[in-house]
Amino acid sequence: MTNVITDGPDRSADLRPRATGGTSARARSSHQKSERSRQRSEIRTAVIFLAPFLVLLMMFQYIPLAVMARDSFHSFTLFNPEMAQFVGFDNFARAFTNPTALGSMLVTLTFMLGFIAVTVPLGFLLAVYLNTHLPARGIIRTLVFLPVVTSTVVVATMWGFLLNQSGLVNSALGSIGAGPFNFLTDTGLALPAVILMSAWQQIGLAAIMFLGGLQSIPDEIHEAASVDGIGPIRRLFAITLPLVSRTTVLVTVVMTVFAIQAFAPAYVVTNGGPEGSTNLFVFEIYRSAFFLQQPGYASALSVVLLGFALLISAIEMRLLRTTWSY
Repeated sequence: MTNVITDGPDRSADLRPRATGGTSARARSSHQKSERSRQRSEIRTAVIFLAPFLVLLMMFQYIPLAVMARDSFHSFTLFNPEMAQFVGFDNFARAFTNPTALGSMLVTLTFMLGFIAVTVPLGFLLAVYLNTHLPARGIIRTLVFLPVVTSTVVVATMWGFLLNQSGLVNSALGSIGAGPFNFLTDTGLALPAVILMSAWQQIGLAAIMFLGGLQSIPDEIHEAASVDGIGPIRRLFAITLPLVSRTTVLVTVVMTVFAIQAFAPAYVVTNGGPEGSTNLFVFEIYRSAFFLQQPGYASALSVVLLGFALLISAIEMRLLRTTWSY
């Protein structure tokens, strides 16, 4: 009897692996169910938090864009929108053949180039200055950023008072025997004046964005450069500028978009004059829609503006792209 029991097959040994395998499978299944449940819970939470923003984005951006695209193929007035007539691509053909619209495109392009040429380099230099150990630098940074959060209409009105023929700027120039200059009524000075007032407002935003890029550069890089005997000017151009090139792309694109959609300076200060020298493209859209009562044509101009902004931004990102990493 003892030999039979001892020599017989050990059935408990055969059962143990199957029991262990079944337990492991059940554990994996339970873990997968728990993981799916957690993911569904996270998705529900994300939808709850994102829903208000997505609704507002749909209502105030995508639906108006769709309406604008639809209206660009119609001809009607704001007084009788129900009498809209489908005209196909006639509004777009007019946008590229109308001398006023073409002149407005050229003015906007000139404004954009001048605005970027001022804000990007000066914003970077101001950021370098703000990145040093300044006394009360928090207050200084606040003062630099303050014009950015000031109403564009207020800024344009203030600069209008400063630059008119009897304004503070001409008074200061007169004290040294210069002027007076017709900054806002001279065809050669009006656009530079508008560029100046717009750059004054937005240069703080460029500086703050550059400041974030500068502060992300590890201190060890500058310390190693100093140990190697590299001076501050060479270090600025050979090390700092390449390492903030991604920030430079961002700042350039943001400033470009701002310049393309600029409106308040032309509306408040110069009314598009003199002789159309400050007739920015958005002001031309406004004039076409509300003064000429051609909202279909104005919608076509808006579509052209949107395409132009996307094209310019894509070109800038392509030209300024970088492989630097740290």
